[in-house]
Amino acid sequence: MASNSPSFLCDHENVDYSKGVKNLVDSVPQLKKVPSEFVLPLDAADAAGSSEIPTIDLAGLNGSAECKVTTVKAIGDACAEWGFFRIKNHGIDEKVGSEMLEVIEEFFGLCLEEKMKYYSEDVLSPIRYGTSLNTPLAHKLHWRDYLRHYGHPFTDTIVQLWPNNPSHYRNVAKAYLEEIWKLAMKIGGAVSESIGLDEGYFERSLGEGVQILSCNYYPPCPEPNKTLGLAAHSDHGGLTILMQNGVEGLQIKHDDTWLSVHHVPSAFVVNVGDYLEILSNGKYKSIEHRASVNQHKTRMSVAVGHGPEMSSTIGPASPLANEARYRSIVYKDYVKLQQRITTRGKSALEILKC
Repeated sequence: MASNSPSFLCDHENVDYSKGVKNLVDSVPQLKKVPSEFVLPLDAADAAGSSEIPTIDLAGLNGSAECKVTTVKAIGDACAEWGFFRIKNHGIDEKVGSEMLEVIEEFFGLCLEEKMKYYSEDVLSPIRYGTSLNTPLAHKLHWRDYLRHYGHPFTDTIVQLWPNNPSHYRNVAKAYLEEIWKLAMKIGGAVSESIGLDEGYFERSLGEGVQILSCNYYPPCPEPNKTLGLAAHSDHGGLTILMQNGVEGLQIKHDDTWLSVHHVPSAFVVNVGDYLEILSNGKYKSIEHRASVNQHKTRMSVAVGHGPEMSSTIGPASPLANEARYRSIVYKDYVKLQQRITTRGKSALEILKC
């Protein structure tokens, strides 16, 4: 446990920041200022403009040959120009998503002792409850708590590690993650085709794959202009699929400008991760994004990343690698590198560039 770590020294009596932001807010109900440990040097946070990232109707992938070609091109254009896009008509029942958000809210509402059963400082732990950034190294703190765990492939060993409180958590999470995995492979097929590979290339490149669920909880913040829920970063996987509870906070860096991405009911947000940038040999770029916080509402997001097996060696797809722009690396080593860099951004990916 990190209660003695310098990164968690606190200026509020008897409050251990390693136990989470919700614990801080609950312990100091009249909190008027952001503790100094959370004050971040913000990059134009108040100047974030509006963004209309592309919205893609996935029904086109099931339509005529012409519709499919048009939709595949739209996905490829979105990956190349934005690295982010919304999807509608994705085929996931709204009830499956709403039940996932509800059970996550229940989990974060549990007593601290119950949540701390899953506390770990191991960035590769198959399940982990924590706060701030996903690193044990000293860093300025961020206004979020999180629950992370592996999903697909759904072995009994993995599922038994998931929370059993709330009692229905495992059933709800498994139903959601199964549907999200299928959706990610469908999108991955279109991504493969859009870049000139065969439809199954992305899925085959994953092997058994690794699916990581990141549930983020951002309580109301007394001074939202002084901190962030999550600093600028790119995702280490291939494709991330994001669901939110309707409270806005997602911002992306587009053309060196921070833009707010508005919530659209029933739509998911998809983004390119570092693995896809490497696989595409730089044609598709992972995009820095961050989470802002607000003074009045709790924001929750459920991000599901999809990457290759941890033991696999990753590099540009061979048909695209006449002149490789990235060095090969074992995926597990890349994840450890990326998760331990406290400055985040795309620093880890820069290290791999040839």
